[in-house]
Amino acid sequence: MNLEQSTPLVTIYIPTFNRVELLKRAVESVRQQTYHNLEIIIVDDCSTDATHEYLEEISKQDSRIHYFIKEKNSGACVSRNIAIENAEGEFITGLDDDDYFTSDRVEVFLRSWEIKNKKLVGLCTPVFSKNKKNKLLEKISYIFGIKIITKRDMYFANYVGNQVFTKTEFLKKIEGFDSNFRAWQDFDTWLRLLNWGNIKKLEKATYFMDRDHGLERITTNNINKILEVRDQLVDKHKITNKIYLHALNNHIAHYDISKVNFIDLVVKVFFILDIKGNLNYIIFYLKKKIFG
Repeated sequence: MNLEQSTPLVTIYIPTFNRVELLKRAVESVRQQTYHNLEIIIVDDCSTDATHEYLEEISKQDSRIHYFIKEKNSGACVSRNIAIENAEGEFITGLDDDDYFTSDRVEVFLRSWEIKNKKLVGLCTPVFSKNKKNKLLEKISYIFGIKIITKRDMYFANYVGNQVFTKTEFLKKIEGFDSNFRAWQDFDTWLRLLNWGNIKKLEKATYFMDRDHGLERITTNNINKILEVRDQLVDKHKITNKIYLHALNNHIAHYDISKVNFIDLVVKVFFILDIKGNLNYIIFYLKKKIFG
């Protein structure tokens, strides 16, 4: 996209709950974007800290910021959907309140958007994890990783991650996030989005995921809950293909490796061309099985 000739409005949505200091960092990373035509929608899930005061003050400082305060605590999915329903941008992407953007994230997305590719419905990027990412590793990951993500690919791993850049009309068309899911809400959403086309993974990591702050992330590690969600996903998307069912089981590995059997591993390794991802997964699988 030629940003010198076109400057579409881009909506950034941020769900938040009781993490005002982290929220400040997230919001500042959006405000400091090299691309300026932004709409920043923050939805607060009934915080009891200083979030309300911060939102009132920051919205006075920056007219691009709009916020909603929910009447009752109802979870991040409901917050995201409020933002999506009220979004006016041509494009949209999300940010968790404990994460943050590089300054060029939105510009990278817009310059990479391929309007002529009718099968493309979204873009995503690798994620920076503190102390675990460098430029060489980023390059290797891109070379040996999957670049055009299809719905089939997602059964084997969530190659999209936790955020996507897409047209607002697409997220509205699929009715946003399903609040009936207690986990894997993003995974379910991307599967539905992929019914309309593919998602392209860009080379440059522009999203920082912070796991070091000591506060609870939105996701959960409760294995029983995850197993229930897996079954819920299978029912909702009517997944009956045995290969895909085995592939889905590998998503559980990081919660409880005992729930993943050797056939699941074989299916992942031999039915998806993801050299780096498969090698890392084999090493992880064997370590967990041998050493616990």
